[in-house]
Amino acid sequence: MKAFLKITALICAVMTLLPFAACTGKPADTTAESTQKQETEATTAAETAAGEETTKAVTAEETTAELTDAETAEPTEKTAPVENVQSWTFDDGVAGKVIGVYCETEPYAEVTFRDLSGAVVLRERAIDKYFYGRFVVPDDQPTHTVYIYAQSEGKKISDPSRPVTLRFSDNVGSGAFIGRDSHVYLSWYRDFYDGQQGIPGASDGERKTYMLGIKKYLHAQLDEVRRHTGKNTKIIILVCTNPATIYHGLQYPLEEGGVGDKLEPTSTTQMAEFLSDDEDIYMLDMRDILLQHTDKLLFMQADSHWTQISAYYGYYLCAQKIKQDFPDTKVYDLEKDFETEIVPSGGDLLNFMGIGGMTLACTATVTANSSDMDAKDGAPTAYVMGDSYYNALREFLPLMFSKIYLNNPPSNPPLYDYTLEDLESKKPDYLFYVWTERNINGGLGMITSSISAANIK
Repeated sequence: MKAFLKITALICAVMTLLPFAACTGKPADTTAESTQKQETEATTAAETAAGEETTKAVTAEETTAELTDAETAEPTEKTAPVENVQSWTFDDGVAGKVIGVYCETEPYAEVTFRDLSGAVVLRERAIDKYFYGRFVVPDDQPTHTVYIYAQSEGKKISDPSRPVTLRFSDNVGSGAFIGRDSHVYLSWYRDFYDGQQGIPGASDGERKTYMLGIKKYLHAQLDEVRRHTGKNTKIIILVCTNPATIYHGLQYPLEEGGVGDKLEPTSTTQMAEFLSDDEDIYMLDMRDILLQHTDKLLFMQADSHWTQISAYYGYYLCAQKIKQDFPDTKVYDLEKDFETEIVPSGGDLLNFMGIGGMTLACTATVTANSSDMDAKDGAPTAYVMGDSYYNALREFLPLMFSKIYLNNPPSNPPLYDYTLEDLESKKPDYLFYVWTERNINGGLGMITSSISAANIK
C-alpha cells in the first residue's frame, strides 16, 4: 500500500510539471514579425531564467537567523522598461566591426539582453541612466533578435522592450571602444594600455640611465628659472592616467575581442617613481590614487577627459606636496567639503563612434560647500600650463594658490602654450604643469620640450 501511494504521488508531481514543460519547451518562432503570443512566450522564458538566476538559496543557517519583515519581503515594484533604444555599427579598433547598443534606464540598473530562446547574450550595468553595450555578432548568426530587460537594486525585473534586431550595417565611426558597465574609451592610445610607452631601454640599467639624464636636464632648466625669479621656485608635474588603465578590470578579455585586463607601466609612472624623493620637482602620477577610487565616475562616460571627481584627486596630491613647503595650505576632503553630482553630457567619443547628437552620456561635477575655501594672502603662487585636462582642474587651483598666472591668449589659457613670460616680475613659487598621460610619449618629449629654459621670454 505504501509503495502504491508513493507511485501515485510521483505520477501527480510529474503531471503537475507537464504544463510548465510544454509552455517553456516550445521552440521559438524567429520570423521578423513575431506575434504577441510569441513575444509573450519568449518573455516568459526569459523572465523565468532571470528569476532562477537571481533567486538566492536559503541555507540552514539562514533559516535560524532572525530576519525583519523588510529583509524577508519580496520586491513588489517593477523596474521601469528601458527607453530610447539605439543600435549602430562601428569599428572599435579592438574587436573590429561591432554593434553598439544604447538605451536609457533607471539609474545604475543592470541591463540584460536575451535572445528569443531566453539565453543571455549581454549583461552589463548602466552608468546613471545611460547604458552602452557592445555586441560582436557571430559569423554563423549574422542577425540577432533580442529583448532588453532592466533591473534596479531592490526591484523586480522590468517588462521586456520591443524586439530589437541586431545586425551589421555600414560603419558610422571609429576611434572608440566600449568596455564593461557602459564605459567608453578612446582607442587611439592603446599602446599606453599595452605597455608600449615605457622609458626607452632594453634593461633596468639602461632605463635608469635615461631617467637620470631627464632628471639632470629638468634640474638645469629649474636652475635657470630660479635665476630669473630670484627665489626657490619649484616644479609640479601632474599627469592623469589613461581611463582604460584605471578601469582595467572592466575590460573584455582578449578571447572576446577585448583589450584584456592589463596594468602595464608607462614612462610617467616610471619617471614619477624615480623622482619620488626629489624635493624640487614634484612629478605626480595619478595611477595609484585613482585605482583606489574606481567606484566613482573618474572619467566622463563617453568622452576622453576626466571628471571633476578625478581632478579633485589631482588637487589632493598637489596640495599634500605644497603643504610640505607652505604648512598653512589646507587639504580639503571630497566627502566633507564638496558636493558631487552626476549630470548629463555629450562627449567626443560619441562623435568617434558616429552617434554624436543621437545619444547622451554623463559626467560628474564637484562644487565647494563654502565660498571661503580659497587660499589667502601669503599662500604660494603658480604659473600654470598644460593641455585640455586643465579645464576640470582649474576650479581647484584657487584652493592652493593665492595668485595664478596663465599664458595668453586670454580666450584659451593656458592650453599648449609653455612660454614662461616675465618671470622677473611674476616670481611664481611653482611652475605647474597638468597633462593627460596620452600626451606624454615613452621618451617624455612633452615634458622636456615644455620645461625648457628656451621658453623663458
